[in-house]
Amino acid sequence: MLLFVVFALPFLTGLNSPDGLSADGNGIYICEENAGRVLYAAFDGTVTVIAEELSSPEGICVTESGRILVVEDTEHGRLVELSGGSIVTLASDLCCPEGVTVDGSDDIWFTTGGIQGDCLFTTLWKLSEGDIIAEYSLPSVFSFSDVEAAVDGMIYVCSESSGLIGNVAVFQFNPASGELLPFVTGVSACEGICTTSGGFPLYITDESGSVYTVDSNGTPYFFTGGMETVEDVAVAGVRLFVSEDGTGSVLAVEAHE
Repeated sequence: MLLFVVFALPFLTGLNSPDGLSADGNGIYICEENAGRVLYAAFDGTVTVIAEELSSPEGICVTESGRILVVEDTEHGRLVELSGGSIVTLASDLCCPEGVTVDGSDDIWFTTGGIQGDCLFTTLWKLSEGDIIAEYSLPSVFSFSDVEAAVDGMIYVCSESSGLIGNVAVFQFNPASGELLPFVTGVSACEGICTTSGGFPLYITDESGSVYTVDSNGTPYFFTGGMETVEDVAVAGVRLFVSEDGTGSVLAVEAHE
């Protein structure tokens, strides 16, 4: 039996409510929700402001082709693309969007609604060839938060109020059939999710301060904890990066035998 020691060390501190994370091979993109900014923290220590004057940027997705997509978590939020120093609006007047991802066909998926917004429903949306489609809705108490498109073709959606309703932390949405099925249970407040290069394991965060791995059967395994108000998670190489809203930090997490 292999035992692992997990280390969580500060990667970047002094942030104003860090939330959404996305990684490329050279660094981490970070949404500072209260500051209205998106930063890029390179692994060589350089920090660059990518965009400012956003309204509560929460979810972020950086594609392999370099597209930077962000959603603003407000009652009249936007889905935007950051391009060459400009902020391009792709969708507007959205009720509290929180998560965004891109699938293998370059369709954009995002979530809206939730218990914090004045919305009747929480909804999974798809933006495809300019058309915005409501793919699936539930009463807003279910509160869809982050979303990830996986290599198996499925869309995985966090439910941050899972401890209150049905204990479903992650739903699996099948774009081909239109079915939304429970996938992960037993995690009380799923706020962030990311896939790995092979699809699994998934990593998910419990807002109260823990990170779990999830296998292809939807079984969660505790990975690390003891953090303060964890928001999002991103994988870069062998390291895991976690945004810790409670301390204004992004942590680098490593596991060693």
